[in-house]
Amino acid sequence: MTITPTTTQRIRRRLSTVLWVLQWALGVSLVAAGVTKLALPFADAVQMFPWATDVPTLFTVTSVLDVLGGIGVIVPALTRIFPWLTVVAAGGVVLLMLSAVAFYLTRDEASEIAPNVVLALIAAVIAVGRARLAPITAQLAEVPLFDGDLPPASPPATMALFQLPTGTYSTRSAFAVSGGAINGHREFASTAVLVRHPKGDLLIDAGFGANASEHIRLLPSFRRAPHTVTMTASDQLDAANYDRSQLLGVLLTHSHWDHVSGLDSLEVPVLMTADESAYVAQSKGDPVFAEVAKHHAIREYRFDGGGYLGFEASHDFYGDGSVVVVPASGHTTGSVIVFVTLPSAQRFAFIGDLTWQLDGVAERREKPLLMRMLADSNARRVRDDLRRVIAIADRVQVVPAHDERGYSGVPLLPTSAAKVSA
Repeated sequence: MTITPTTTQRIRRRLSTVLWVLQWALGVSLVAAGVTKLALPFADAVQMFPWATDVPTLFTVTSVLDVLGGIGVIVPALTRIFPWLTVVAAGGVVLLMLSAVAFYLTRDEASEIAPNVVLALIAAVIAVGRARLAPITAQLAEVPLFDGDLPPASPPATMALFQLPTGTYSTRSAFAVSGGAINGHREFASTAVLVRHPKGDLLIDAGFGANASEHIRLLPSFRRAPHTVTMTASDQLDAANYDRSQLLGVLLTHSHWDHVSGLDSLEVPVLMTADESAYVAQSKGDPVFAEVAKHHAIREYRFDGGGYLGFEASHDFYGDGSVVVVPASGHTTGSVIVFVTLPSAQRFAFIGDLTWQLDGVAERREKPLLMRMLADSNARRVRDDLRRVIAIADRVQVVPAHDERGYSGVPLLPTSAAKVSA
């Protein structure tokens, strides 16, 4: 799967290259200086640093801090383990160098401050650059591509797939994907998907409903975001003069509000797992499902099939391999991924909120740590399932629920004066 980088992304990558050069220059300089000072016999050290005679303990402490600062500006970013420590280390180096400048000035040794000023400036550029302009992201390890045969599927010739975009809401990039800029924004799509099949049609998720604004007010304040509702799935079906008797139900990837709000105007069964029903019963932070689904029939299904593309179990909805559901119980305890295979042999993976943006798949970037803690039931399971999806992303079109780019190539439901029926 290839995602064409935007101009902003290209600029950020070039800036990141410059920052890497500065990080290595600063890190190596500090480590070399600190190790040299620690390795010198004290008699030799005072020849090079006369002030060491007056404050020998400070000489040792600052030497150790030089080494730690040098390691800190390189290693966390290089290993991508707690990469935010690079910003902390660079900020610490700025303070260390400014303290050295103040120390020299108190001793009337202004001629000694130039190296410290230069290092402080470099460290400041690194701190700002890695904090705001080109952050280092915590990436998953490389994932081997899936090289087996794709599961068999025999979708009927009349089967079709349509997207029904119902609106968007905005969130800061830093909350959308690991490494996102705190001053940037991402638009989160809320889209339903219509699967047309001779045995009956399905909606994958329901998108925003007519009462989306009221639904948002039911959420905790920190989860409310500016949103725009365009046209509900129900209205789009009506605009297409769709025969609703063909619609078997709404197959949920999970029960969070932005996937179920549209149930308020869809009088069809809700298809979900028993684990997701249990999650809904226990959830205290998202009351929208209980509000919109109280008049709907809930039809639970179970995973009665074997493994599928690396997932441990599956449910073949039509029995022909065209719509296969697998468990992905990390985001919520009953979350699922829906695989769809069309007559053209094109395959889709509707992954819900396994990752919110395509960056998670294309660049192996998880949700930000805070969001993983707040939004996911089992972050380790999310990570494992994300690896499984990354492994097949070159053979299956991956569609995160909230990234409009994922729906590329999926047509809109056409408006027609004639009835749309299977």
